[in-house]
Amino acid sequence: MDRDTAVKMWEEAWNDGIWYASWQSAIAGMNARQAAWKPEPDRHSVWQIINHIMFWQDYSLRTLAGDKPSQEEVNRRNWEEVADVSDRAWEETQQRFRSSYQEMLEALRTKPLDRIMYHIPHESYHMGQIMYLRALQGFEPIE
Repeated sequence: MDRDTAVKMWEEAWNDGIWYASWQSAIAGMNARQAAWKPEPDRHSVWQIINHIMFWQDYSLRTLAGDKPSQEEVNRRNWEEVADVSDRAWEETQQRFRSSYQEMLEALRTKPLDRIMYHIPHESYHMGQIMYLRALQGFEPIE
């Protein structure tokens, strides 16, 4: 994948969606309780999925900067449980997600693509999970 295509896909995924709901709309309109909801105890919530996405974005960005996270950090942060299920904490998570998206966009524009281009399918896969979790909670489809 060339840089221009990667940047275009990343921007479209956030803003418009790539044949599916945009990433920003997938998490919009949810409160903290809805974002933390799990269909079963051993399944992940929307909030956990967003934290997982941000962790791997952070992992890639740090690795590019020469600061690869330890395996202990990977084990701790990969599917971290949400500690504070409040609307304030959910809003902060959404803001961090927007910031992380922007940092990745800058990396796609300027850094080697060999690792970071794989975030497009990774994040898209997880957005599909989020859309399904929304549907299970009775949210209207996003066109």
